[in-house]
Amino acid sequence: MPRAPFATSHAARAFPGDSERMFVNMYAEPNESDPARPIKLMTTPGTMDKDVGNVIQGNVRAMAQEDAFASGKVLILDGTTLRTWVPSTGTFGTITGTVSGTDRADVAISQTELAILSGGTVYVSAGTTIAAATDADFPAGITSVAVMSQRLLMTTTAGRFFFSSVLDFDDLTGLYFYTAEGSPDNLVAVRRWAEMALMFGTETLELWYSEPSNASDPFSRASSVVPTGCKARDTIAITSVGPVWVDPTNNVVLLVGAQTQTISPPWLSRLIAAESAADLIASTYKAESSEFYVLNGLNFCAVIKGGTQDWHLRKTDSSDTWAFSRILTAGGEQYATKRTGTAFMRLSRDYATDEQADASTLGTDITREFFAHIPHGSGRPALGAIILEGSKGIGLSAGDGSAPVVQRRISNDDGNSWTAWDSRALGAQGAYSARSKWSRNGLGKRPQTILHFKIAEPVILTVTGVVWGEAS
Repeated sequence: MPRAPFATSHAARAFPGDSERMFVNMYAEPNESDPARPIKLMTTPGTMDKDVGNVIQGNVRAMAQEDAFASGKVLILDGTTLRTWVPSTGTFGTITGTVSGTDRADVAISQTELAILSGGTVYVSAGTTIAAATDADFPAGITSVAVMSQRLLMTTTAGRFFFSSVLDFDDLTGLYFYTAEGSPDNLVAVRRWAEMALMFGTETLELWYSEPSNASDPFSRASSVVPTGCKARDTIAITSVGPVWVDPTNNVVLLVGAQTQTISPPWLSRLIAAESAADLIASTYKAESSEFYVLNGLNFCAVIKGGTQDWHLRKTDSSDTWAFSRILTAGGEQYATKRTGTAFMRLSRDYATDEQADASTLGTDITREFFAHIPHGSGRPALGAIILEGSKGIGLSAGDGSAPVVQRRISNDDGNSWTAWDSRALGAQGAYSARSKWSRNGLGKRPQTILHFKIAEPVILTVTGVVWGEAS
């Protein structure tokens, strides 16, 4: 039987009549165990509540963690309160002091100190208390913070970046700054990558190296200036293959040498362009040998899996975006918080639903969607039976999910009109021989038949193929 290729990279419709491809809350990865079915579709992770005592009371404005600081505790900026959380025990604590402001904060950590940029003010902590920096030489218009060579780095809207003394974030002089000279653009952010400080401007990116042996002139600029700016500070993520961010023309780009490579398709640029720059938040995480760059907006959430050009969308419940806009890895596990609200969750494919109270209590169902396409060169071929291959017998022992189903609909006019949804069983628990088969599917039509599948069940599954043409 012929196989219908998966639409392994999302492509939103640009206009009526345009063909659509869709992956929502599912992504593709190689299927090494079955050469006849080289691709399998995986479910994206669910979430479990880690704030079971409802300790967090305000909007989470930042998360951070470094093994060398505060005994590796996760730091959670809860409104104006800086909380700590111990992954091994699930214990919350508090760092004394207040971090004023309501904006999305920026965080930088060294082995001994923490800096939080909030409301234009830098707050400093050695691990027990936190307070606004007191040195009068701190500049105005700070846009971001980072740490390199045990110094605090700060970019400003004036196109300068300032630096502190070694091992003392609250010690500057009026001469502790450099001017980003590659272009007269304002600085959006600073981020550290390996042995370089990356100075992101509105038009260019400058790479600066540390010179620790030169106390009076501790940084030097690389000769090359990358001719690509940055749209917004919080779109930047440092991945294992290099820095990724959104440029001013609404493309997601990857730094390759002294140039950038666009890794986003046109449909994503259109979604980015429709968002306010201040509403874009990026994060990155690794799980099951894969790395993901997550770009979250108010009206979409697009994710790319490292090593591919395949993007998929993530959505929560009935919204157009994914609720979890910040992701942090600590102790080999991922934790996530919402754009607004008090949620603090563990992120894992072990959980089939969102915001579970515990590992065995179901939360909100995650709706998963994917497409497959049957190309037609001419004529009206009989589609015969359509069979979905993959996990079967995955039903839960009782209650919701005990009799899981997959829905399917068909379009023969590039997605402009569809048949009604038609459900088939995925198999009760242990029913591994169950078949998800649709008979009597009519005739195809040039140029293609589009198959749209949807699963809204609290189960974890893989999909390995769609075949068609079997006699009904």
